[in-house]
Amino acid sequence: MAVSSSMDTPPSKSSQPDFTFGLIADIQYAPIPDGFSYGGVPRYYRHAKDVAAHAAKHFEQEQIPLVVNLGDIIDGKCQEIAKNGGDPMEEGIDVGIECTEHVLEALSTYTCGKLLHTYGNHELYNLSREQIGHKLNIRFVQEQPDKDGVGSSVGYFSYLATTNSGRNLRFVVIDSYDITLLGHPKGSPKRTKAQDIMAKNNPNYPELENSPEGLGELQKRFVGFNGAVDEPQLQWLRQTLQEARTNREECIIVSHQPILPGTCSTVTLMWNYADVLEILREFSDAVLLSLAGHAHKGGYKCDEKSGIHFRVLEAALETPPPGMTYAFVDIYPDKIVVRGFGDCESAEYSLKQLPEALEADAERNVAEKAVSS
Repeated sequence: MAVSSSMDTPPSKSSQPDFTFGLIADIQYAPIPDGFSYGGVPRYYRHAKDVAAHAAKHFEQEQIPLVVNLGDIIDGKCQEIAKNGGDPMEEGIDVGIECTEHVLEALSTYTCGKLLHTYGNHELYNLSREQIGHKLNIRFVQEQPDKDGVGSSVGYFSYLATTNSGRNLRFVVIDSYDITLLGHPKGSPKRTKAQDIMAKNNPNYPELENSPEGLGELQKRFVGFNGAVDEPQLQWLRQTLQEARTNREECIIVSHQPILPGTCSTVTLMWNYADVLEILREFSDAVLLSLAGHAHKGGYKCDEKSGIHFRVLEAALETPPPGMTYAFVDIYPDKIVVRGFGDCESAEYSLKQLPEALEADAERNVAEKAVSS
């Protein structure tokens, strides 16, 4: 899986795809006037909900079997509303939950298939992990409590879909906020690990934990709105991909934070992206594509060592009205086609395997036949 080409306009479909799913990222709705990012990029907080509603309607019209939300459906500024007296929300309500429900209502037009959520830092600014799991239907794993009985909830899981031709596609959802400063109880093992990582790698912490100032290029990822994948989840990822390989399943990796350097600004990468990338490369014969949000601008790179395609989706939040940013992803036997709308760049990615991957497959098939005989 190596060759890719990118196009400015949605490509024409010469034949029907084997499977199509919808994709949207970084809605970050908040019922406030338009504003700007820290870098001065315009943000359209209210319009973002309209983008979600428009995309959901389009997904429903096309009768696709799956939609993937890459996280951050509400913005951290929802909590600023709460702190400033609740305007324009009614007094006494949970603003984070209310805003989440507004976006889910906008997405509810899509009813013909599965809506698969991951979550990001902005959900954690507003909601507990228990609330995120309940509202977004994310199965949180309750990991073993420490000696003081303090446990941690982590939201990683996989979902199996079947294509028109009978191929099995496994969507592997990674929780990149496994180890993080966000959403874990004080004194919990996960939060303590995150504090240690930040203290070691970012001299601006704790006073300016979200600042990458003075850090080297790859070190810029060590900021407070990012996180890492802990060892139990890494073991689960390796086991899931091993089972997928055994069962001849093709995997699509889903995460809020990007994994591969070069796809986006380094300030948005997972803290321990290298650990995750090492596993994906080990199972490159079973992984077609990695999808992420978080970086807003979007980006793409094919990993030279594995041939896996890494795509970061453009944010719905930063689309000026009347634009609508989202995508359809078409899976063919030999390629992946992204049909982008609004600011989302359309592209075509080849699934022709590298010679090394073909050789590895051949060796594995020989070994399996030897064992079975």
